[in-house]
Amino acid sequence: MSILNASSAQGFTLITGATSSIGMELALERCKGENLLLHGRDYQKLMELSDSLSTRFKILIWVYDLSKVDSLYEDFRKFVSSQDIVVERVVHAAGQLKILPFRAVKLVDTQSIYNVNVFSIIEILRVLTSKEYRRSLQSVVFLSAFFSKFGDKGNAIYSSSKGALNSLVKGLAVEFPGTRFNSIILGAVRTKMTDHLFVSGADKSRFDRYILGTGSPRDVTHAISFLLEPSLWMTGQEMFLDGGASIN
Repeated sequence: MSILNASSAQGFTLITGATSSIGMELALERCKGENLLLHGRDYQKLMELSDSLSTRFKILIWVYDLSKVDSLYEDFRKFVSSQDIVVERVVHAAGQLKILPFRAVKLVDTQSIYNVNVFSIIEILRVLTSKEYRRSLQSVVFLSAFFSKFGDKGNAIYSSSKGALNSLVKGLAVEFPGTRFNSIILGAVRTKMTDHLFVSGADKSRFDRYILGTGSPRDVTHAISFLLEPSLWMTGQEMFLDGGASIN
């Protein structure tokens, strides 16, 4: 395989789960200053997002179901190579949330959650840390979760998948010192995926501990942009973004 000439290839920021609430907000913010590679499962939604972005920078879309991890590595490698690009920054905003009592969990549930939340980004990073691309990769940010650090009923599998991301950043930061790897421990943020937790009739007592109230996607994108800064002296770390919940 020929080695990519990184000096001639254009640099992009990859956002997985770009059509999620946080992914969309991040795309709106980052398109002002850099080329974007938007990932999602739904071609139509990705095109609508791409068309809505007012930018002089390039927008590419990569349509792929992250639950299909067996062919992910090859699909992503071929896509990046065919577009003659390099990925300089990665934000893993894709995720799958299933609230299930542990006694109701089946292997298929665990596999599905881990495929999307953990194994998919491992396969993506296997491509981006390969000889062709690793010198271009500057910063990687994982979106983790509050309950990866604190227990919660019905969240054992989901939380453990996010805990795996926290561990992953540490090992990767040591193994690839030329790239910054960090995770954000998110508290309660109202998104399309979590909206059912905020509706009328839901148990809202879990939000009482949030000193600054619950968060918004924009709160998250500001933190992500901070971690993507090229001058940041920070790697292998877990940054809490939880409105003060972890200290209350």
